[in-house]
Amino acid sequence: MRISRGARALGAAAVAVVIPVVSATAAVPAGANPVISSIAPDPSVQRGADGAFHVYASSDDWSDGTGYRLIPHFRSFDLVEWEYVGDAFGSRPVWAPEGSFLWAPDVHVTDTGAVMYYTTGGPAPCIGMATAPGIEGPWTHGSVPIVCFGAEAPYQDLDPMDPEVVFTDDGPVMFMGNFEGIHAVPMNPAGTALAGDPVLVAGTGVEAPAVLTREGRTHLFTSAGLCCDGEQSQYRVLGGRADDVMGPYTDRQQRPLVQGPGAPLPGDVILQGDADWVGPGHVDVTTDDAGQDWMLYHAAPRGSAVLPNGVQRRYMMLDRLDWVGGWPVVGDGTPSSTRPADPVVSLPVRLTAVGDAALRPDRDRQVLDASVRMDSTGAAYSGELRATLTGPDTQRVEVPVLVDGQQWPSVPQSVGAGATVTRAVSLVPPAPLAPGRYELVVSVAGAGGPVRELAVFGLEVAPDGSLSMGSGALGSAPLGSLGG
Repeated sequence: MRISRGARALGAAAVAVVIPVVSATAAVPAGANPVISSIAPDPSVQRGADGAFHVYASSDDWSDGTGYRLIPHFRSFDLVEWEYVGDAFGSRPVWAPEGSFLWAPDVHVTDTGAVMYYTTGGPAPCIGMATAPGIEGPWTHGSVPIVCFGAEAPYQDLDPMDPEVVFTDDGPVMFMGNFEGIHAVPMNPAGTALAGDPVLVAGTGVEAPAVLTREGRTHLFTSAGLCCDGEQSQYRVLGGRADDVMGPYTDRQQRPLVQGPGAPLPGDVILQGDADWVGPGHVDVTTDDAGQDWMLYHAAPRGSAVLPNGVQRRYMMLDRLDWVGGWPVVGDGTPSSTRPADPVVSLPVRLTAVGDAALRPDRDRQVLDASVRMDSTGAAYSGELRATLTGPDTQRVEVPVLVDGQQWPSVPQSVGAGATVTRAVSLVPPAPLAPGRYELVVSVAGAGGPVRELAVFGLEVAPDGSLSMGSGALGSAPLGSLGG
C-alpha cells in the first residue's frame, strides 16, 4: 500500500435570516483565519481524486444540540473555503469500549482506496483502522483494533493514542503517543497490524506526532501542553528532525527529543499562542499546486476559548510552512489572523459567495435568495450550478433552484475566458427552516460531472425570529465573539 500525503475564508459571506424578508452579511477578509469555525480539532488532510482537499477531525460536541460528531468530514477545493460534508461514521466500532469516542484521525490515500487510523478514548484506549473506496468515504470500521492499552510484549509500554502512519520504502511505520512517550513501530506491509519492535522517538510531555520528509530528512512535529485548558492553555507545536524515520530525533540545539527524567522539554517551538489565539497544535501538512507547504492545525480565539458546554473552541487554522536552513518555520511562530496570501490551487473556475442572502415567503413555500460570483481562471468555462443545505439535524440535502416558477436540480452557467459573472440563485428549501444554524453550499460542476468548486454561506434562524449573525459554519460562534 503506497501513500500520497497531501476558500477563501469559510463563511466568505455569513448570513442570518428571519421571515418575512431580512438579510445581513458579514464579510471575512481574504486570507482570514480560521478557515473552519465549526469545531474541527486534530485535522488530518488528504487530496482526493475529485481534486478536493478532505479534512477529517476529532469527534466533539459543537454545543448545538446535536451531540458528538463521529469524525466530522470537511471538503475544500482551495484549502480556504470549506464545507461540512457530514460525519465519517454513524456508530463506533463494535469492539470499542462502551462510552468511548473517536479522535485524532490519520487519513491516507492508498492504491486501493483510503485508510483511516484513529483512537478510541477512555481509560483503556485503542487504535483502530477503517477503510473506504476513496478519501470521500464511505468508511467501514475494521473488525478488531490494531493495538490497545495493556497489550502484551513487546507492546506493553505503548501509549496507543494519536496515531500517525508513515509509508516508507521499507514499509509502513506507526507513530503513537499521548504524553507518555512517543513510539515508532514498524507495521506489516498492508498497514493492518504492528509487526516490529517499538522505538522511543520522543519522551514524555508531548503528544500528537506528525511526520514529514523534506530535503532528505524526516521531521517530527509534536504538541506540548494541555489542548483544552480554556484561556490558560499552553498547547504549542514543537519540532525535531532525524536522518532516518526511526530516529534519533534532535532539535536545532542538537538536544535529543528523548530526554531523561527532570530534563527540560526538548524540541523547537514552531507555533505557540499569542494575544489573539490560544493553544495552537495537533498539526498536519499539505502542499499546494505551486509546491508550497501549508500547516493545518487547531486553535481557539483568545477571549472566547470555550463553548457554552465547556468544550474548547478548537477552530481549524491554515498558515504557510517554510523551510529555512532545513528547519520548519511558520511566520513569526504564532497563528495568523490574516494570511499575507492564500494557497495556489489550479482550478478551472472560481466560485465565491457574494452580497446578501435572504429567506422570503413565496406563496406556500420559502425561497432562499443568494448570489455567487464565477471567475474564469483562464479559458472559458461552462457548467451547472447546484446547491445543498445542511441544518441542525446535520443532514445534507439537495436544494432545487427556482427559475420562472419551476424547480430544477441545477441551472447552467458559463463564463468567458478571463471574465467574471455574478449569478443570483433562488433556492427552495425542502421545508420551512426551523431555528438553528444552516450551511448553504452553492457549487459548480461540469455537465454531468463532479463538483469543481464551491461557495459557502452560513445561515442562522434565531428562535425568536430576531436577526443574529452566523459565521459561515455549522455549530460555530457568532463572528463578534471571535478574538474577544
